[in-house]
Amino acid sequence: MPRHVLTLNDLGEEDSWLLVQQARGIPDAKSRTDFMTERTAVLLFAQDSFAERLCVSAAVRQMGGSLVFQGATGGWKSEVERYQRQMLAVIDYFVDCMYVYGIPGLVTSVDRDLVQFPIINAGSPDAHPAHVLADVACMLRYTRDDLKKARVGWLGCTNGTLFSLIEALRYFPFSLQVALPPLEDRPTLEAYARHCGVKVDFVDTPQQAVEGCNFVYAGCRSGLDDELAQQWKVDDALLSHADQKARVLLGTSPMQAIEVASDILASPASLLLLQSENRLRVHKRLLHWVFLENERVI
Repeated sequence: MPRHVLTLNDLGEEDSWLLVQQARGIPDAKSRTDFMTERTAVLLFAQDSFAERLCVSAAVRQMGGSLVFQGATGGWKSEVERYQRQMLAVIDYFVDCMYVYGIPGLVTSVDRDLVQFPIINAGSPDAHPAHVLADVACMLRYTRDDLKKARVGWLGCTNGTLFSLIEALRYFPFSLQVALPPLEDRPTLEAYARHCGVKVDFVDTPQQAVEGCNFVYAGCRSGLDDELAQQWKVDDALLSHADQKARVLLGTSPMQAIEVASDILASPASLLLLQSENRLRVHKRLLHWVFLENERVI
C-alpha cells in the first residue's frame, strides 16, 4: 500500500523523529539529487499560497522531478470530491505522487483504499505536518537537541499548524501554551488535545501565552479586526513576558500571521529563514519516505 502523509499520525513517533534528524543531516538544504528523476508530482492547491508552492516545487525540482500545478481556479475540487474513485484513477495514470493544499477535512475525506500513489498534505485547515516537523528541527537547534527545554507559546487563530503542533506533543516532549482570540473555537481544540492524549495549557491573553516561553509562534490573524490585531502584535512589550532569548516563529505566511514588529522580524530572534530552510529539508525527506516504502513493497 502507498504511504501517505496527511497528518503526523501517518508517520508515527519513530519515523517523525527519523525524518527530523535526517532533514537536519542534509549538508546543504538546496543540494540537488536525481531521486525524483522520471517521477512527476501534481500540486492541487484549493487556495493560493506562494510560499507553499515555492517550497514544494523547489523540493521536487532540486531532486530532479517534474511538476504539474493546478491552482484554485476551475472545477477540479468538485470533480475530485464528487467522482473520487474515477478522478483518483485518472490522476494515478499520469503522475507518481500528489501534494494537496487548502482542502478542509482532507484527513477524513480521502478514501485511502482508492489511492495507489502517495499523497502529501502541504497544508490544510486541520493539519500541516511538514511545517511542524521543520519547526521541531528549529527547536532542536536552539535547545541543543533537548526538546524538554522547549517551552512553546502560540498566539493567534486556529490553523493546520496549530493542530499539528498539538498532535506533535504525542511524539516530541516540548510544552505548549495557547491563547486564542475571542470568537475562536477553543472547545474544539481542547477536545482535539484530549483526543491526542496530550496536555496543552489554554490561556486567555497573548501575555499569558508567551509567559516564560523560549519559542513564540505568531499564529494566524484571520479572525482579528484591526484594533484587536494591534493588541495581539508580537513586539518588545509582549516578548518581555517571554524568555530573554526567546525565538519567534511564524505559524503561517507573513501576510496571514499575527503581526511581528519589523525590528524583531529582522533580528536574530526571528527564525523565519531557518523555518524556510528546514521546510525544504523536510519535504525532501518526505519524498524519500513515501517512495522508498513503495519500492520495498514492489
